[in-house]
Amino acid sequence: MRMVRNTTMCALFLVGVTTLGLSACSDSDSGKKSDGATGSPAPATSAASPTSASPSTSPSGSSSPGASAAPASVKNALKALDTADQDVPGGKSFDLEKETDASGNRVWDIKVASNGTDQYNLSVSEDGAKVVNKRQDMTPDDDVAKLKDVKVSAQEALRTVADRRQGEDLKSLEIDRDDAGTTVWQVNTVKPGARNATETILDAQTGKPLGDKTND
Repeated sequence: MRMVRNTTMCALFLVGVTTLGLSACSDSDSGKKSDGATGSPAPATSAASPTSASPSTSPSGSSSPGASAAPASVKNALKALDTADQDVPGGKSFDLEKETDASGNRVWDIKVASNGTDQYNLSVSEDGAKVVNKRQDMTPDDDVAKLKDVKVSAQEALRTVADRRQGEDLKSLEIDRDDAGTTVWQVNTVKPGARNATETILDAQTGKPLGDKTND
């Protein structure tokens, strides 16, 4: 009986020790898992969504709605003025008229001031793309001096008139002074099929139209 009791006690002792050992292992593993936890994993970085394209900027350009829808004569004249200005150092066009040259070709005769003192007379192709003749005028017009304080270019004056006199063809453009001494642009246009041109006068400082009159 004593042996059985001792054996039973021994067995119970071993079971207890085993239970305690398993419990200790469980607690240890649990502690390790707890210590190693760093919180929820950081969410994966999503690909940057494409930025919405901003609306394309319409060309500011300086063309007015009237000029963009103008007859070919106005568009070609604007191009011819740019061509002439770029061909002359410090060029500023101040007189333009459509003519027929010695070869029978239609051209734009343009007077251009150079650096505020000199003058060049140019013939530019009807489409305004190239200079076909050029010479320096050794006796500049008094119109050259009128450009000194002008703030509105020949191109800007023509665009304003194209918007004001929509659909009309261009005949000529020049700088001048009115009776009050105001420097002005005089732009002559004609309606398709009409005989008489209309002269539009613009203030060369502000670009403001000062009036229209029909030329016989």
